[in-house]
Amino acid sequence: MNDKKIISRILRLDKEIYNELLVQDGAFQKSIAIFVSTTILVTMSGFRFLSGLLDYLQENLILFQQDFQQEFSQEEFNLFQSLIEELQTFINSSDSTTSLFSSAFSSLVATVTGLVIIYLILRFLFRKDPIPKDLLMINFFASTPCLLVVPALFVSSIFLQGFLILIVSIYSIVSFGSGLKQVYMLRNIEVILLIVSLTFGTSILGGA
Repeated sequence: MNDKKIISRILRLDKEIYNELLVQDGAFQKSIAIFVSTTILVTMSGFRFLSGLLDYLQENLILFQQDFQQEFSQEEFNLFQSLIEELQTFINSSDSTTSLFSSAFSSLVATVTGLVIIYLILRFLFRKDPIPKDLLMINFFASTPCLLVVPALFVSSIFLQGFLILIVSIYSIVSFGSGLKQVYMLRNIEVILLIVSLTFGTSILGGA
């Protein structure tokens, strides 16, 4: 199965694609390539969105201050402005290549943490016999919808950028749930529990 067909079937949420990919030669290497590519694209889009959002807030801070002067004191607005400036300085001074590799590594570690929780739930709660490599492949291939975030790198509207990032993220989660359901023959409620577990696991790592 060629790469275009794999991507097309995953995006269409094909009901057999994950089972076929798990037994296909070279599929694991392809899943890693997709995961790395999507991580880089999402990271670049996220940095661009965050940078644009900070610029927007900086430019409109005076208007916000006038609109919310009853709710916030001048000291609180000064603190907020200082925070924006610090974040802008950090983003502008960060080495892009280092940031990309750091993000890819952090994403991998967070993903593995969530998948460990999913593995334990599948094995001991749902009485399945999951294979760690299969879980990684399902998760990596499920990131395919994040390839659709590319337009966010070129559009100027921060609102459209944020919308695209949100949509592809949800799409990727749905694709992952579809893969779990196919391979382990799960009910919808079980898939939801696993998705929540993945989110919980990555959130713990992110907050550490």
